[in-house]
This record gives sequence, C-alpha cells and structure tokens, in this order.
Amino acid sequence: MTDITPLPRRRESDTQCYSYVCSSCGKDATNSYMEPHGSRMLAARHCFYCDLAVEREERLKRDHARMTIIDGRIYGPGNRTSGSFRGMAGRRFDIEFLAPSKHEGKRITTFDLWAGETLTPSQREQFPDTARFLDGARQAQVGETTCWNGSDGKTEPYPLPHSLDLA
Repeated sequence: MTDITPLPRRRESDTQCYSYVCSSCGKDATNSYMEPHGSRMLAARHCFYCDLAVEREERLKRDHARMTIIDGRIYGPGNRTSGSFRGMAGRRFDIEFLAPSKHEGKRITTFDLWAGETLTPSQREQFPDTARFLDGARQAQVGETTCWNGSDGKTEPYPLPHSLDLA
C-alpha cells in the first residue's frame, strides 16, 4: 500500500486513518470519517464527495421510482403543516409525479419541503425526473443564491405526502 500515507493518531486506541489521492477526481483525500464511510472510502480510494456520489447512485438505483426528483434535484416532501421547523419556511408546494415514478399522475401538497442533493449530469441522464412543481412553484437562481417560489395557493390543496410511499 505505497499509495497511502498513515495519518498521526491522537491516541493509540484511535482508528488508523490515511491520506491518499482520490481515484475518481484526483484530489488529496483522507478516510477520517465515521464508519462505514471511512473503510469504504479507503477501499475505493475516494474523497468525501466522490464517496457521496457513489452512495447517492446506489440509493438512486434502489429507490428512484419512489423518490421526488424535480429538475435534477432530490426533494423530501414532509407532512408537517404547522410549527416553526418546516422546510422552505412552511411555504406551500404542489407537486405532480411523472413517469417513471411509481406515483405517476398523483399530486400532493406539502408545507414542509426540503431540498436535497443535485444530481450530477451523468446521474441526470440515467435517473430522470420523477415529479414537477405545479401552480407557479419553481426553483430560481438569484446571483449565486438558489431560492424557491412556492405554489400560488389558488387551488384546493392535494393530499399530504404521507398518502404516498415516498423514499
């Protein structure tokens, strides 16, 4: 294992971590993360971000038809309708599911939408969108800041996300 360098340990009982060059992107990396991430990163010689991409792709292969993917971004529609800790500050988002979603044709309303990871270009080719925003809701770019406009709320709300089996 000449392509890795042991990192100093603070205590002898600490797990040995290593530095190396990422086999995917070529950047300097370490495997100094919680298990099982650290071992997996070292075995593949991946940096944090390349390991994250591999993990995301495994989840996409397993759960794509149950996920909410709009314009190449993974979303987590929650069920909370009140309270201060809601995604997108509690604004209303109406969503319609598209093929290849197992929920194709169904619509939901959420007041608790969480934005997640953005798919890489190659992942977008392999895993198409499974949903779309309705009633004026959209992601917008303002300079370097990403923001979201909620649905206009002019229609009756659809059922909450818990009515579907979302990943």
